Amino acid sequence: MISRRRGREFAMQLLYSVEVGKEAFTEAIKGLSNDPDLPEDAKEYGIKLARKVLENQDELDAKLGQASVNWDLERIAIVDKLIIRCAVAELMFFPDVPLKVAINEAVDIAKKFSTGESSRFVNGVLDAIAKTFSNSIQRNDQDAE
Repeated sequence: MISRRRGREFAMQLLYSVEVGKEAFTEAIKGLSNDPDLPEDAKEYGIKLARKVLENQDELDAKLGQASVNWDLERIAIVDKLIIRCAVAELMFFPDVPLKVAINEAVDIAKKFSTGESSRFVNGVLDAIAKTFSNSIQRNDQDAE
């Protein structure tokens, strides 16, 4: 079974190395892959997720910006932003990940890696984003009728 939780954490760490550490993605992978406790399947999932985030960052940030009313993207803590980007990427590009799982995992990761208030913020933003996904799914279903 894929250790997706560990993969999500690895993705966030990769993205942090790229964004804050200004490392190239391949260098970040090399630097963080030395963890003997990181299962290979978690590593692969994390790399795949982080790539999707990097490839679609503008689109992910647009969704984040729409959902975080009264919050300038630059004011959002970097760890929170990375966690949200990962969760939204899962919602958009990983159809096998249920919406609630993506949100719950992001909230749990925020509790582990960010501030005490972050989990509530991450949950609120992802809930708002999830509603846009639900609305577009409903509209698509209605269009098909």
